[in-house]
Amino acid sequence: MSNLGASLGWGIVIGASLLLGAVVAAAIKLPSRVAAIITAFGGGILLAAIALELVPEADEMAGVWLTALGLLVGTLAYVGADAWLTRDKSAETMRRSGHAAAAGQPMTMHSGDADAARGESIAAGLFVDGVPESIALGLTVAEGAIGFALLVGILVGNVVEAYGAAQPIITGGRSKRFAIGLLGGIGIALAAATVLGGTVLADASPALIGSAQAIAAGAVLAVVSISIIPHAFSQVSSLVASASVLGFISGYLLT
Repeated sequence: MSNLGASLGWGIVIGASLLLGAVVAAAIKLPSRVAAIITAFGGGILLAAIALELVPEADEMAGVWLTALGLLVGTLAYVGADAWLTRDKSAETMRRSGHAAAAGQPMTMHSGDADAARGESIAAGLFVDGVPESIALGLTVAEGAIGFALLVGILVGNVVEAYGAAQPIITGGRSKRFAIGLLGGIGIALAAATVLGGTVLADASPALIGSAQAIAAGAVLAVVSISIIPHAFSQVSSLVASASVLGFISGYLLT
C-alpha cells in the first residue's frame, strides 16, 4: 500500500475516534473516576510510544544531537501554542472545560456568544493537542511501519478528549448535532495532519524525517505533561501512577 493510502486510512481512523467520543457524550455520561483512569491509561501508552518508538527511530535516522534538539523544539512549540491559547483566565477555563466535563464535573450553563466562544476554545485545544500526535503517526507510516503503541494511545486519548469537549457544548445549550459536527470537522483536520506526516516527508532524507519525528515526539510529550496527566491526577490522584504504568506496559507490549 502506498504512503498516501496508508496514511489516509489511519487518518480516517483517527478522525473517527473523535466522532466516537462525541457520540458517546451525546448518549451517556461516564463516572468521573472511569474517565480519569482511562485518561491516565492513554497517557501511559503515549509515553511508551515516545520512549520506545518515536525517539529510538529518530535517533537512528537523525542522530543524538538532532533528536535532542527536535525534542526541545517540539516541546517549546507546543508550550508556546498552549500558552497563547490560555493567555487569559477565561480562555484557560474554556480550554480545560473539556477535561472537566470528561471527568463528570458539573458545567456552568452558557448561551449565545458565550457558547460559541467556549466551543471555539475547546475546538482549538483539541486541534493543538491532536496535530502533533497525528503528524507523528503519519511519520511512522512514512518510515514504513505504523507505530501501534502511538496509534492506540492517540485513539484512547481522542475518544476521552472528544467526549470531554462535547459535554460542555451540549450542556451549554448547543444541539447534539452541532457537537458531533464540530468534532467531526476537527477529525477531518487531524486526518489531514496524518496524511501530511505520511506523504510530504516520505521522500525526505533520513535526517529530516528523524528530526521531524523528534519534534513531533517532543510535542506529544508536552501534551501528556500539560493536558493529560495533570487532569487525571486532579481526579484520581492515588490511581494515576498505576493506570499510567499499565498504559506504559500496554504500549511496551504493542511495540
